[in-house]
Amino acid sequence: MQYLLGLTFSEMGISPLLLTIIISFSILFIVAFGLSSRNMDNDGIMNWMMKKPEDWIGNKKH
Repeated sequence: MQYLLGLTFSEMGISPLLLTIIISFSILFIVAFGLSSRNMDNDGIMNWMMKKPEDWIGNKKH
């Protein structure tokens, strides 16, 4: 026989306010990640590198 263990949010110490904050920041992270991923395409990065070659991270000579 298989036994499942389950804890409620209150047993874990997660209040309704904290749960709301966790869910809202999770949604915000997914939306922000989607927007930034769309802007970080190869063509956009290559165009930026051709316009400003002195700003490259690997181009800094010490």
